Amino acid sequence: MIDKNYIIPLVYQKMNERGYTSPQNDSYLWLNEMEWMPINKIKEYEYDEGETKSIVPFAITGAGDKWVWVVADKGEEYSVGLCERAESNGIYYAKNTKDAILRQIIEYVASSNFYLIKEEAESYQINEKELKIQLEEWKNNFRGIINDEYINIIEKLSELSLKYIKCQYGEWYALLTLEEQDELIDKYIKFDLIDKEFEWYIE
Repeated sequence: MIDKNYIIPLVYQKMNERGYTSPQNDSYLWLNEMEWMPINKIKEYEYDEGETKSIVPFAITGAGDKWVWVVADKGEEYSVGLCERAESNGIYYAKNTKDAILRQIIEYVASSNFYLIKEEAESYQINEKELKIQLEEWKNNFRGIINDEYINIIEKLSELSLKYIKCQYGEWYALLTLEEQDELIDKYIKFDLIDKEFEWYIE
């Protein structure tokens, strides 16, 4: 179990209070690659052999990798890291939980999860109207949890239209190019440890 002295970040406490973190709850709040754990499950987390207790998992990806708070860090809030199952080192993703949420949204709207022509759509893709509905839901549900500046960014993203993206990784439709995504991350999310490694599993 996690150390009782660890304090769950306030952002996550607010999410939990609103029912956003419990998959069994109708108010569960979906985010593309973060499947939340309710606080009671976080506190009951049992570390695997070799896992360092300087991390506290709070969500997982669709592939089963762990989103964690790096509690060894000092500061007002713990940094957020991604711990992939096949790797003993994790990657710093954001300075804190609210930054991680915004980065997830920015990366989502730059991804290949959307279609413009229904006949060409993959099963996992949604159209622009559905994307705008999702952004509106995030904007409304995260209000009072993340800061107003970030809410305004989500609102501005919802005012964009899907456009054709072509780069070395392929072709798709998205609200942002990868360059525009990176510019927003650099402006609002970047911190001294971003994308650097930390040890989370000792073999």
